[in-house]
Amino acid sequence: MLCEICRKKVRTHKNILNLFSIETHHICELCYQRYPLLMRLDVLPIEEGVLLNHLLSSRYYPVNPIAFMSFLKPYYMDFLKHHQGKTMIIFDILDDNTLALLDSLKLGDIYVVSLYENIEGKGEKL
Repeated sequence: MLCEICRKKVRTHKNILNLFSIETHHICELCYQRYPLLMRLDVLPIEEGVLLNHLLSSRYYPVNPIAFMSFLKPYYMDFLKHHQGKTMIIFDILDDNTLALLDSLKLGDIYVVSLYENIEGKGEKL
């Protein structure tokens, strides 16, 4: 499999335990070190519920978002085990306009996974 960023072959160390396992990552180790993911959870109040925003990276990287799609599996599993009554939405970039649109739809509790965030003012001003 090729890395989605540098287009080099993704190499993994094979041993007897993972000899026949299928490689699912779309990013090589060098590119992952160059563009690391720092996961964060934000709980934002919206009309008629809360918005659970799982953010994968707090910095914007000018790379193909498909490179990070193999990191979504834990969020799928968490949603299926603990949050099945909510609505799950996945975004590449969550911005103020999208947040306002989700707030006006009144969907109840929303489970959002976003790769990047472009939200200016969150929370209350003190």
